[in-house]
Amino acid sequence: MVISKLLKQVMLVLVFMSTSLIAHDILLEFKGAYFLSTGSHFKKIYNHGGALCGPEVTFSLSDEEGWCEDWYGFASIDFLTKKGHSIGLCTPTKVYMVPVTFGAKYLVPFSCGDFYVGLGLQAVYLKTKNFSPFVIPCTSEWGVGGIAKIGSYFDLPHNLFIDVFIDYSFVKVGQKNNYSNIIDFIPNPAPINGATPLVVEPIRANLSGAVFGIGLGYRFN
Repeated sequence: MVISKLLKQVMLVLVFMSTSLIAHDILLEFKGAYFLSTGSHFKKIYNHGGALCGPEVTFSLSDEEGWCEDWYGFASIDFLTKKGHSIGLCTPTKVYMVPVTFGAKYLVPFSCGDFYVGLGLQAVYLKTKNFSPFVIPCTSEWGVGGIAKIGSYFDLPHNLFIDVFIDYSFVKVGQKNNYSNIIDFIPNPAPINGATPLVVEPIRANLSGAVFGIGLGYRFN
């Protein structure tokens, strides 16, 4: 429900930005990519990462006098769903990630299109479902960080283009005493009545990682 509402709100923002800036250079695309996590526990639980996809709009920040001619703003929303197994007991778990990103790009034209670099802010909605009696079944929270982008737009006929890109995000979810429900199971070293009980050790979720992808879009100019 939360993800569906978030999708509708962000899509309305993207459509509004596209229509309100229609007189400028606007690039609207749909991207598919692979998220490769650099967080050690995320990689163990969810097998390194997963596929994500979503729309992105990039728009010129230039005014009528040509200021900021090569500077562009961008906004995007992506979605990732991945199944995994908790560390230790290997109970099933599922993660939902919704990164929402805003920032700026600098474009450098070349013969086949435009090369770009960019920086931005990224807010990530994280929801986990766990199928274990030792943890809360479902948790959700937000994390905020940054993102760096590098890529190239390759022009196609009829104002179409291909976007080949690599992103790297820096996001952690949870404060010092407020951990997300990406968990680890560690045996208690002190047996009780001959049995070794299990305790749950919460782990702060490191959602940082690289994104390798490609997009297909239409350029309004």
